[in-house]
Parts: sequence; C-alpha cells; structure tokens
Amino acid sequence: MRRSPDVDPILNVRRIDSPSGHSTTEMQTTVSSTTSITKRVPLAAADDRRSEKRATRTARRPEPLVQSLMLLLTMGFMLAAARYAVPPIVEEIRYSWYRGELRAEYESGTEGLKNVSLDALSEAYQMVTSAVGPSVVHIEVKRRAVANHDQVAQLLSAQMMPSADQGSGAIVDEAGFVITNRHVIADGEEISVTLSDGRQVAATIVGTDALTDLAVLKIDAPGLMPIKWGDSDRCRVGSPVWAVGSPFGFDRSVTFGILSGKHRMVRASTRYQDFMQSDVAVNPGNSGGPLVDARGKLIGINTAIVGDTYQGVSFSIPSNVAKKVYQQLLASGSVQRGWLGVSLAEVSDEQLVGDNHRIRGALVSGLANRDSPAAVAGVLPGDVIVKVDGNAIHDMGHLMRVVGNAIAGSTVKMTIRRDGATLDLPVRLKARPQELNLR
Repeated sequence: MRRSPDVDPILNVRRIDSPSGHSTTEMQTTVSSTTSITKRVPLAAADDRRSEKRATRTARRPEPLVQSLMLLLTMGFMLAAARYAVPPIVEEIRYSWYRGELRAEYESGTEGLKNVSLDALSEAYQMVTSAVGPSVVHIEVKRRAVANHDQVAQLLSAQMMPSADQGSGAIVDEAGFVITNRHVIADGEEISVTLSDGRQVAATIVGTDALTDLAVLKIDAPGLMPIKWGDSDRCRVGSPVWAVGSPFGFDRSVTFGILSGKHRMVRASTRYQDFMQSDVAVNPGNSGGPLVDARGKLIGINTAIVGDTYQGVSFSIPSNVAKKVYQQLLASGSVQRGWLGVSLAEVSDEQLVGDNHRIRGALVSGLANRDSPAAVAGVLPGDVIVKVDGNAIHDMGHLMRVVGNAIAGSTVKMTIRRDGATLDLPVRLKARPQELNLR
C-alpha cells in the first residue's frame, strides 16, 4: 500500500524520502492561480537556523563590570603605545630643528643624482665624436733626409710636440681647405691627407704663419664635411672639451678633458703665444687637430704640450686667433699684423703704485728705432701703457695680442702713465716686419 507524504498544513511543507535514505522537505508557494514554485531545504539546515534564532534571543548583554574592564584595557594599550611611539616623534622633531639644513642638502644631492643619466652623458660624448670625426684628417709628410741634426735646434724645440712625419688637421671648408700646425708640414716635400672614410689625397700649402704656428692646406676631394667654428672667447674655464686626432697614427682617436685656463703665455721654441690650457690627453700625432666644445664646434687647434710627453697639461691655439689667421692666409697667403715697435717688460710692484691707486699695464723698456710707430707718436722708455682704444691692458702679453690683432695702418688711441700723469697718444700702427714673424 503506497504511503502518503507527511504534510505540514501551516508551512505547506511535505516530507519526502530520498533514494539515499535521507529526508528532505518540499515547500510549495503559490505564485498565481496557475503557477507554483517548489523549494527543497535539508531538514538539518532548517534545524540549525532555528537553534541560532533561539541562541540570539536568549543571549544576555555584558555586565557593567566587564565593560569597565574592557575600557581600562583599551586605555592601557593606548598609553603603552604612546610611551613607545612618542619618543620617535619627538626625535623626528628634534632632527628637523637641529639638522634640517644638512638633511635638505643630502636629499637635494640625492635627488639631483637621480636625474643625472649616465646613459645620456655617454650618448652626448658619442654624438660629439660623430659630429667631429668626419671633419678630422690624418696628415703624413715626407721630408728631405738630413745627415747632421742640429742638437741645439732640437733642444730649443723640445717643448713643441715632436710630430716630424705625421699630424692631424681639420677641414674648415667644403671646398677643401684644411687648417693644421705649421710645424707639422714644415719642410715637407710631399704632403698626404687621409680622410675619415679612408681616402688618401695629396695636399698643397696655401700659406703658413710662423708666429701662431698655423698652416692652411688645400685638397681636392668631393663630399667633404667641414667642422663648425666656435667662439673661443665665450668658452668658460671648467667647460668640457674634446681633442680629436691621430696620435701615433691611430686615426679618429678622441680624448676628453676640462678647459683649465685661457690666455696662457707658453715658451714654445723661440716665441711667446696666446694659448688655451686643458688637461686633454694630447700626444704626438694630435698636433694640428681640433679641440672642440660640447656642441662639437672648433674652439682650438692642438699644438703644444709641456715636456717631451703628455703630463696632464696641453695647449691649443684659440679658434678666434686661428680663424683670423686662416682668413688672411686664404686671402693673401700671409698674415699682416699691427706693429708698435717697442720692447716690453712686466710692470713691477713699485711701478704699479701711482697716485694712490694701482695701475695694470705693460712697461715700455725700449724702442725699436726712431721711426717705429711708438717713437713717432711720442712714447718713451719707462712709460706704462694702460689702455688701447679705451680697453684696459692687463699685462705685457695682453698688449701684444691687442696690437697684433689690430689692422696694419690703422690708428689707435694709446693711454699711458708717465711720472704720475695720464696721457692719450694717437699711434698709427705699421705692419709687423716679416723678419720678426720668422723668429
């Protein structure tokens, strides 16, 4: 006989035995007159829910004593935390007061170093090399064989870079003009120029200037890439500089350094010159090569070192001097300089004092002859030349540069000090005698 299911008339639930032997409930809820939803809930879960409801109704609230204990424990925890947390805060405030500047300096330096990209710096070096390299040439010279060498002459020229057979140069015009040192190509029978792409071409001499040790060559080759002229007067001491050349025959060698000084007077052979000083490594074969700035512009021509080998001090002819010489050699094959016709000496400490103030300038120790520009203008031995055209003269070398850069035949106003008085004398400069340029 079939057993009818148990039905709860209140919940509309009936008990059904599953095949596994467990009991489930089926609840019917009428949604509409024609639709119903049946939901089955395990009996164990329903019993648990009823137990939770009864436990909630029968739970008692905590006693006031328990609440007080919990409050005391919370306050004790907060006091303990304050005891250990406050000292670091006080120390931080104290650190801010007493060591704020040091901390700020440290943090500033640390952050600054983060912004310095060594990769970018390395890339800048590579870009300078790429920009300058195609404009640098290697020069080889074949000279006459000499049986007996003048040891005295060798001793006098020991401070000039020994580059008897090779040197470097810089292309300064796409028409094929190359600037280098005079001593690189002096007495050469054949001059060969090797370009950065490996081509070898013959070179002819356009002109030379012994006083500045500069020379201009001419080569015939297509596709030349000239270097850009820079302004050596605007270069600041401490700026980075690069030397590019072919020391010992290794072409396109690049060395890096710092511009250490300007307007250096260095005894090179038998002449005094105006040099830029740097610590760029310059070796035999670099002579005549370019010294460039961070933009790859020509600011000097490497020419001399102190001693027979590189010792950390190198000298270059300023680009502004080299450019003037280049332009004159290109125009006429020679250089015309202003000439004053005086012998000069440095002003002593006693002569610097006059009329209760110190005077800078160059002391006239003698006159070349009675027809020299200075003698004709009324300059006397013992005068101190303090200005030329209103520009202060700092020393003897400065006066030599100013007069040498002036145009021959021009008239300059020369301010001198004589017996405590100041005089302005107009002086018409002459061209420097050629025999003086060869000394």
